[in-house]
Amino acid sequence: MPFLARMHKCLSIVVLALALDVPRASAGPAPSERTVYLARELSDEQLIVLGAALAAWQPNSILLLDSVKATPYLKAFLAAYKPAQVILIGGATDRHSDLERRLDVQTSAPLLWTRGHPLPLWRTLFKHADDVVVCPVHPRGTLLQAACLAAVLRAPLYVLHGRDSETAQLARKIGQWRTRRVHLVGKAEKWVGRLSDVEIIKLGSEKAVAAAYQKQLACKGRIENVVFVNPADIAGEMGGMSALAPWIAPRRNAALLLTNAEGTNVVEVLERAQRREALRRVEALLFLANLKAIPVWRRPNPIPSDKDQQIEMEPLTPYGNEPFSYAAGRLFHEDRAVVPLMLARQQLLLESRQPLKALVASNSGGGLSLLETFSRNTIASLRQAGVETTTLIGKQVSRAEVRKQMPRHNFFLWEGHSGTLMNDYEFPTWDDAIPPTFVFLQSCLSLTEPRVGSLLNRGAFAVLGSSTRTYSGSGGACSLAFFNAVLYENQSVGAALRQAKNFLLAYALLKDKRLGESATRTGANIRSAWAFTLWGDPTLHLPLPPRPILSSLSSPPSEENKEEAAFVRHAVQGNTIIISLPAKAKTTVQTDKYRTELPPNGRAAGLVKKEKIDDRRPLVPFVFAEVQLPRGRLGLTPRLSSRLPSSRWVFCWDQRRRCGYLLITPRPQDSDEIRFHVHWETVEVKND
Repeated sequence: MPFLARMHKCLSIVVLALALDVPRASAGPAPSERTVYLARELSDEQLIVLGAALAAWQPNSILLLDSVKATPYLKAFLAAYKPAQVILIGGATDRHSDLERRLDVQTSAPLLWTRGHPLPLWRTLFKHADDVVVCPVHPRGTLLQAACLAAVLRAPLYVLHGRDSETAQLARKIGQWRTRRVHLVGKAEKWVGRLSDVEIIKLGSEKAVAAAYQKQLACKGRIENVVFVNPADIAGEMGGMSALAPWIAPRRNAALLLTNAEGTNVVEVLERAQRREALRRVEALLFLANLKAIPVWRRPNPIPSDKDQQIEMEPLTPYGNEPFSYAAGRLFHEDRAVVPLMLARQQLLLESRQPLKALVASNSGGGLSLLETFSRNTIASLRQAGVETTTLIGKQVSRAEVRKQMPRHNFFLWEGHSGTLMNDYEFPTWDDAIPPTFVFLQSCLSLTEPRVGSLLNRGAFAVLGSSTRTYSGSGGACSLAFFNAVLYENQSVGAALRQAKNFLLAYALLKDKRLGESATRTGANIRSAWAFTLWGDPTLHLPLPPRPILSSLSSPPSEENKEEAAFVRHAVQGNTIIISLPAKAKTTVQTDKYRTELPPNGRAAGLVKKEKIDDRRPLVPFVFAEVQLPRGRLGLTPRLSSRLPSSRWVFCWDQRRRCGYLLITPRPQDSDEIRFHVHWETVEVKND
């Protein structure tokens, strides 16, 4: 391949156009403008083509799908977002004014597209195209991969249907676009005949297209995200979420992985994909599928005597004592139009630059003292991080107050009985719009479509919860760990949930290590780690108040900023892990039965001390660190040693991520820092 062609693979078309003095492709609105593309009455194929085109040339724009059911919430979003222009795509012109009245918005001249190729859209976005991707409409999985390739190449996707006229039409468009390379996918080579004056790149199979797409992604940076879809999800009641993949995956530099028609082979698909070097360091998995297209997993309850015989969890949940390796989330809704709306809301929140406000409602009616203890520590963490926080605890919690306060906040944490919120308060029937909100329902049986579908309609962009039962203590420990990971360690919401799950795993191991056969209900922590699930974008980083010190977690605080850095942190220096412990920044929390004294970014679980203080049982304080060890490589496993007795800590190692999870219960005399030395041991590696 000529040098210039190889170079182009790893440079954006903008840079190449400047170097060759070729006019840059016009992309309609200026990038700084708030632009909404509103699609209506588009077929599945049209939505795929549109998503690829917008991801190519307008990745910062908003894509919305018109929906009569979602009208109040589309209207609320548009009123809050205040776009510079709304560009209508598809549908007949005679209903244009009706849509404007329904959504109370002025739209630009519509880009009509009822059938065939999107000529008006192409005229807006593609005045010049160095690359064109040509793909038959079937098989659909190959079309989805080709659409993602077109997006990352910033190229039009030309879909073939086997018509005689298509070859001449394609030749004309190639001439108009001054195209240099045509990527022929599958049977396209047989259908289009000979094309002159262009370089032909043949991609004969779905695998070849996926490899080409991933190669382009790798040129932009390490591939850390994967989008899973079921290409057969347009059948039956599987939702058709996969049509949104060409809009979503390229914008997250995410590989696209396709399941079988049943959606049951996620493990095999990922293992096969990770044989490629480019996908071995994947961090986040986004399941763009409803619960029928890619089913959840079910396992026997680790507490056999409990009510739920089976626990539901996302695919790729680890077995045994293996750590949770992926930050996972799921995007879907019974109304497909709500999914782009969820993504638009999180973009609105990120662009608004307004301070986050949190609402915490816990222990409605009283009776859950241990849970309230965790909630009060979470509240302290939010406030220490600069998040304005409203609290409703015990008798302060009521249906009227929760409903009144929700529209005033961007975080909503509910901790308590699910029946109170869902049945007594009739939460699923509320229909008033709320601002873009992240919701954590820390209660049993909360994460089901009937219970949160309306919440996603109303304004939530993500909901975290469990579809099965959990104990309030292990659930409260999970939510505290989640928020600390977000607030103190700048984790994405998916990565924060992964860290919280690994905290519960490590706690179960440490509890068993310390208490042995006398340990009770260790399965409760494993069950919560399995069950808590994110319905939303796992790659999202929530906008937090500025705290510059958080950006330097990998090094110990200097003398001049030790006071500002008064939270639990860690650093790796060579083969030494240093855990920094703030001595004077502890927050005391008391409820009627329990007491905690934790430093910022500390952890707590259900382990209590024997002695009492003021008739309250103190909870054992924990320190937790997610430790990246870059010296780790295949065939080597780290073994830790420390002056801290081994009965007071556990370390779980994720070989794939080269990352370990260190849980410590410090002694009273441990102050300032605790050090661990890393020894590397050779282990046998099984080859596939």
